[in-house]
Amino acid sequence: MALFLESAEDIQYHLTPENHLITYSVQNKTENIFKKINTNGEVIDSLTIHDKPLNIVFVNGYIIHKKGQYYTWTFDGRKQALPITGQNDDFKWDLKKQREQISDIENSSPWVLVDFDYVNPEPVKTVGDEIPTTQAMTTYSMLTYFQNGKCFRFYTTLDVTDRFPYTYREKLLLNNPFKRYNPKIQGRKEIISLPQVQYRYYQKLKLEKVRFSGGGGNAAPFDVMLYHGNLFTDVVYKNDTLKLKEFIYQFNDGSRSPIQIDGKRIGTLTQNKAQPPAIMDGYMYYTNENLAFALFTNDDKKLYMIR
Repeated sequence: MALFLESAEDIQYHLTPENHLITYSVQNKTENIFKKINTNGEVIDSLTIHDKPLNIVFVNGYIIHKKGQYYTWTFDGRKQALPITGQNDDFKWDLKKQREQISDIENSSPWVLVDFDYVNPEPVKTVGDEIPTTQAMTTYSMLTYFQNGKCFRFYTTLDVTDRFPYTYREKLLLNNPFKRYNPKIQGRKEIISLPQVQYRYYQKLKLEKVRFSGGGGNAAPFDVMLYHGNLFTDVVYKNDTLKLKEFIYQFNDGSRSPIQIDGKRIGTLTQNKAQPPAIMDGYMYYTNENLAFALFTNDDKKLYMIR
């Protein structure tokens, strides 16, 4: 097992039809780096886009630049950006035409990325003693989608949340082979438990009272009891078993962590003892029969490869 990648933001993933693994990481705050890894675990191509990560969206392998461009590099190796074709960007379509377009997009596109923005009109200049007036802010939706291999962006002031609720966007942008969407848990992302990860023992070394800040505002600081200790875990890869030992802290609450040892939850685990706690909900593992390697991590911003 070796550390393969670190990122300033959570690493995102996509597996192509050819079983090439695409990773998306962020370095130096504005370097969006995409790597293509073949079935043997070798990096065979890469793409770097210089911009703030908030302007980049990775969806089903396509790289969308919110400023109006997209990349098909994941699938064809093309590193030049292509323009997104705008529709109703002047907001001159009538309501009937907009409704028909929304229905067509919903019925014919494999996925739809919905973003929102607004227009804040300039204040109206007054003449003489006229009472100043202001126009209301206009909120609109932007639907980015693909048809016949081309990318379009449709602008509309109609409400589309009934067709494309926020949960739809959350599922669309999960991009993580280690997790699945679960609206019933905090954070809505649940680690997929696999038999290859076997938690064996948590060794408590020391109990300590730690003072946490109140989280800002007038919230008072509070004390918690933390155990220092080691988590022992087996990770199985093919015919080998990796023995892991990680120094970690445990809240003495017995509730948060889904990690179980001998059928019992062992409490909330954190990789630090400061506010905010770096909660560790479990180890993450992924492989499939087409890959000559496995992926492992204990942190969304790190990736380890097992070969």
